Amino acid sequence: MTGLPLRRITLALSLGLATPLVQAADAQALLARMYQAGRSLDYEGTFVYQRGDRMESLRIIHKTDARGVRERLVSLNGAPREIIRTDSEVRCYLPDENAALVEHRRADNRSFPALLPDSLALLNANYKIRIGRHGRVAGRKTVSVQIKPRDAYRYGYLLWADDASGLLLKASLLDERGGVVEQYMFTQVNIGKPIAESDLKPQYPTTGVVWQRPVDATPAPSAGKWAAESLPAGFTLSARMMRMLPAHKQPVEHLVYSDGLAVVSVFIEQTENSDTSNVLSGLTHMGAVHAFGKVVDGHQVTVVGEAPALTVDMIGGSVRIGP
Repeated sequence: MTGLPLRRITLALSLGLATPLVQAADAQALLARMYQAGRSLDYEGTFVYQRGDRMESLRIIHKTDARGVRERLVSLNGAPREIIRTDSEVRCYLPDENAALVEHRRADNRSFPALLPDSLALLNANYKIRIGRHGRVAGRKTVSVQIKPRDAYRYGYLLWADDASGLLLKASLLDERGGVVEQYMFTQVNIGKPIAESDLKPQYPTTGVVWQRPVDATPAPSAGKWAAESLPAGFTLSARMMRMLPAHKQPVEHLVYSDGLAVVSVFIEQTENSDTSNVLSGLTHMGAVHAFGKVVDGHQVTVVGEAPALTVDMIGGSVRIGP
């Protein structure tokens, strides 16, 4: 009689201890499925993006084939805007301005529903990940994953994946109190639908459009010497490049710091004169995006990231030029 309760207690304890490990493994598998679905499936639909009191509705057409990943985004409210993305290039058509902007795709450019990074292995060090509730999004059955930060240097995430395909259908960015800072959500989606080539072409006339293209530039003398000396735990330098940005005459050095999920960009450009009245100084924000600016050794340093103010302020305040 005394042995049976003991065995039951031992079994209950072992199951209780195993549950978080099983949950973590299941959550990692679901995140991997979301990542694969967002890049390999053909789909089209409509989703809304909400930040504060601003809401934007967009149509997305996504196709993957031998030519790579191609995607067309059409803004459905506000000023007409159309974006066509490939693995290497982003084209933004602005019909009201009779203009089109062409830019190389950035190293930190992840967009809904392909929000997840290539590598998920390092996330456990900085986030607690577990399976959440089941639900419905855009009329489809979903399962959620909660990604909770282990410190105050990163946001949390609540992701809802399509139960049948794994495609991410809803993503909420959460602050330290669990409040929604911004959110993406499909309102209608067709997954696996054949995508015609004509669906990936701009719908607005391109004849007579003024094209704005970046000019390839050789690295400035300071390229490779700038760095942030203080980083939150888990953040590392993931990319360094020289870029030409619209309305900039000089090449801009671009550093990308990431913990595998959160991304912070550092831009360094040489100031043309001593007048700093129009440059960003100190910390500011718009929704979930925080920005920090300062002048260091005749260079404007601008730090932008979808991360808490604490993170952007730490990285921005420590950017220096090395020997």
